[in-house]
Amino acid sequence: MKNRVSLWIASALLSGCATMSPEECLQANWEEVGYHDAAAGYAVSRSADHREACAEAGVQVDFELYRHGYSLGLPYYCTRETGFETGDHGGDYAAQCARDDFPEYASGYSEGLEVFVLKNERSELERRIDDKSAQADALLTQISQLRVTQDNDQLQSDARREAGYQLTQLESLYRMLYREIDALYEERELIVAKIDALTAGFYRSL
Repeated sequence: MKNRVSLWIASALLSGCATMSPEECLQANWEEVGYHDAAAGYAVSRSADHREACAEAGVQVDFELYRHGYSLGLPYYCTRETGFETGDHGGDYAAQCARDDFPEYASGYSEGLEVFVLKNERSELERRIDDKSAQADALLTQISQLRVTQDNDQLQSDARREAGYQLTQLESLYRMLYREIDALYEERELIVAKIDALTAGFYRSL
């Protein structure tokens, strides 16, 4: 079944922007077309796209057959696994998978959405880590320059003393920043562990 759906999708992609080629329109079994569209995750409104694609070939879509095939193919798409993968990638809930008709899809979508939220939190933590790491690198550059100034015997004692004072302040700031970065890494690792546990738990439950 999956191989047939894959072949249908590949054919649609190869035909360009139109959903079907003139040859496909002339040979179309509209019940089968509806079935494959549903199984591939398209909305039922795709039939209107087929109508437009087949108009030049003088072929009309049999909407009754299409909708019947669509209803037969829908259970192959509206599964718990598909729902999870859609939610996990931040996709919109598939309107054709009505919650009352396909509770498994709704359940999987909620589970996937939980993982998606955690992934966003991980990304935000990584952004903060990058920002603070850049700040730490900049501080290290300033610290290095101040050490050179402090150790320069050619400078007056006041200048060296000021450099030493600034050096103490920046080193303290660097240590504080380093602790913050460590805490962010620990928080990130906890979230990664949650993501891995939820994902692994989901696929084990299938």
